Amino acid sequence: MEQHLLNKLKKLWDLWDIRVCVLFSLLLQVCLVVLAPFRQRSRNFVLHMSIWLAYLMADWIAAVTIGLITRSQVASDSCGPKGNEDLYAFWASILLLHLGGPDSITSFALEDNEFWLQHLFGLLLQVIGAGYSLYLTFPENKLWLLTILIFVVGTIKYAERTAALCLASLDRFGATALPKPYPGPDYKEAVAIYSTTRSVQVPEQTEITMGTNGLIVDFILSSKYRVSSQEFFQKRSSDDSFRLIEYELSFMYNVLHTKVAVVRSRAGLVLRIISFFFMVGALMFFLFLVDKDEFEMLELILTYSLLIGAIVLDITSGLILSSSDWFLVSLQNWKKYIPNYVLERRWSASVSQYNMIGYCIDWRWIWEYHYPDFVRSTLDKMKMLWFSSSEKNIDDLKRFIFEELKKKSSETYSLSEAVEKCSQRGDGAMFGSSSYIKLKWSISEFQYAESLLLWHLATELCYNDRKDRSSSEDKGLATDNGVGSDQKEKEESTNKNDIDNKRVTKMISDYMFYLLVMKPTMLAPVLGNWQIVFQDTFAEAKRYFTKHPISDHSEACNQLINVKTKFRPAAVKGIRSKSVLFDACILAQQLKHLEEDGGGLEDLKEDQWELMSRVWVELLTYGAINCRPIVHAQQPSKGGEFFTFTWLLMNHLGLGSQFHEQELQEGTKVVAVK
Repeated sequence: MEQHLLNKLKKLWDLWDIRVCVLFSLLLQVCLVVLAPFRQRSRNFVLHMSIWLAYLMADWIAAVTIGLITRSQVASDSCGPKGNEDLYAFWASILLLHLGGPDSITSFALEDNEFWLQHLFGLLLQVIGAGYSLYLTFPENKLWLLTILIFVVGTIKYAERTAALCLASLDRFGATALPKPYPGPDYKEAVAIYSTTRSVQVPEQTEITMGTNGLIVDFILSSKYRVSSQEFFQKRSSDDSFRLIEYELSFMYNVLHTKVAVVRSRAGLVLRIISFFFMVGALMFFLFLVDKDEFEMLELILTYSLLIGAIVLDITSGLILSSSDWFLVSLQNWKKYIPNYVLERRWSASVSQYNMIGYCIDWRWIWEYHYPDFVRSTLDKMKMLWFSSSEKNIDDLKRFIFEELKKKSSETYSLSEAVEKCSQRGDGAMFGSSSYIKLKWSISEFQYAESLLLWHLATELCYNDRKDRSSSEDKGLATDNGVGSDQKEKEESTNKNDIDNKRVTKMISDYMFYLLVMKPTMLAPVLGNWQIVFQDTFAEAKRYFTKHPISDHSEACNQLINVKTKFRPAAVKGIRSKSVLFDACILAQQLKHLEEDGGGLEDLKEDQWELMSRVWVELLTYGAINCRPIVHAQQPSKGGEFFTFTWLLMNHLGLGSQFHEQELQEGTKVVAVK
């Protein structure tokens, strides 16, 4: 019985396999065209997983279907009846078009670009396969003109994708960042002139800025670029600067993951026009010149769907690509006529948020069972995805980061000073503070990842401190009851600034913890033994919350900050455990008591959160500048990261380490006089 059922299913599949696969291939192309543009603007996990699955399946199903078609034709030829071989040959040609993919996605990840040679080999194989399918139908093929037109279009589309992958590979991408070759003046003539005039008159060259491309491939940028970029961004507002970086990253995304680098060339544009008219011509040929009586209705419907779908998808992809920044740059005079939705943001414009205390008390039932490591790891990822959030109101954060980096930039006059600023990870912010001696242990005695986790926990405890909130409310009540209007305005202004610093501090703290646990590759060069620190801290927190069952987040923070900590944990527990839980309690208490140590009640709370916010800026910038450029380059296709924006902003303000000062050094060698 079971064998009979299996035989029936096999016969059914043999009858419908090609039709189902061709239709499925078309649906995958529709999914990619519709979904791909959104991955630049969203970090939604479901969206990216859907695009990834469609991307992988699209290539596989198209290649498999071409194989099924050729196998079916060979079997049909050997058995006698030809069936619908002419139509199948046409379908094989249109599957080449599917293998070319939409214009808006040529690669899902940067690593895909490095396999352009594999795609070139696939192009040759699939073109041979589709060509062989067409060859098997000659000379009786009544759809030969239609099939040849689509075969040419499919070959062009597939070649476009392969070329786009090649241009986006790191070697070729880096080559585009190189300036034009400039050998300089003739050496003998230069020496002759130099011996008498001590200088050489050289026509001034317009420097080609390597910008983002050069940073991505680890080129050392010139000091001229550093100075000009620094001066340019020093005069800009935070909104303008971040908008410029947004477009910069969008340009990079388009080059690395779409066909824009191929299509925007003259040859690419000509081929695109030829392809479109060939597809329209094929549709007209099939519509008016082909005898439909020879084909089944279902196959006719499927063929019309493939042809019309190819034309509609090509038009849609073209419109999406024409809204890219490469195209819009050439339309400056027409910008007012472009719809606003085309000019909308080019990234998710949000920062992800999660915190260690939440990680410890969320889904505590996981602790009660012993799971295999891979199950526990999966549950942890699910928990973090479920409980993490995204903060979309980040204008204050952008403004604060920009002003802090702008201030640091204005204080640097040489590359060595810029490198020194980049090496600060909280100590620079503390150095000018009266609490430097008291707090420096939290930075100097720990590695970067340990300091990050320590300050994150301390920030969370301070932010949720009940006494801190109560004092804010009492202060507001006193102001309402008996303070004059001038004093009230002053206190309201002070309180507003304090709230901004507090919110920004909390935002950076939660964001850095999210990167630490969800995207550790972004912090990999400076993480050290962070996993040991994290697991020991979590184990100690788990033990503490097991003894003191608390489910409320604020209550958990208040209980921890009130723990009596007379001695440092390392002094009483030894150095084997790397937990920083109670070190964080000590740090939080020291931060909370800054106003008592400062001696003044008016500015002290502001000093606390202002100091903490500046420390967090340095922790953020230290991680960003040490992150590998290739990791930053991966982020635009995942919705973008504020971390990457910070990295680019630092380099534009001259705070990066990828500069040299050779041009600024004058010696006895031949120099150019402007």
